[in-house]
Amino acid sequence: MEEFQRRYRELPETERASLVLSRIGQGVFRSDLKNYWKTCAVTGCAETELLVASHIKPWRDSDNFERLDVYNGLLLVPQIDRAFDRGYVSFDDGGKIIISRNLSDGDRKKLGIYPGMRLRTVEKNHRPYLEYHRQKIFIT
Repeated sequence: MEEFQRRYRELPETERASLVLSRIGQGVFRSDLKNYWKTCAVTGCAETELLVASHIKPWRDSDNFERLDVYNGLLLVPQIDRAFDRGYVSFDDGGKIIISRNLSDGDRKKLGIYPGMRLRTVEKNHRPYLEYHRQKIFIT
């Protein structure tokens, strides 16, 4: 903790302010996703304390609007979130899961990821973000 505090104090004021605002923004984003999805966007798991607020178009690639846009987010169980973030799974415009050939059947099964899975809902505003994910993040 002391190391973190020292490093934080060494940051320029504008960087410290930016870090604080991004943390606030991430909290707002998570809250908005919980209100929108209510449960995991794929499995329906209702324990929101276990779910991850995941950007479809990553935070680092998004502008300020996209970073907080509820349509740029999915509430996911951790194993699907990690596979999605790393490009091992994506979703088509209808919400059907697409699984990378780089994810072995054995690992896919151990993670509980199956070909029939799908997003519980997809609205037209999700589609540009899903397309971005398929084009830039998904491992074909």
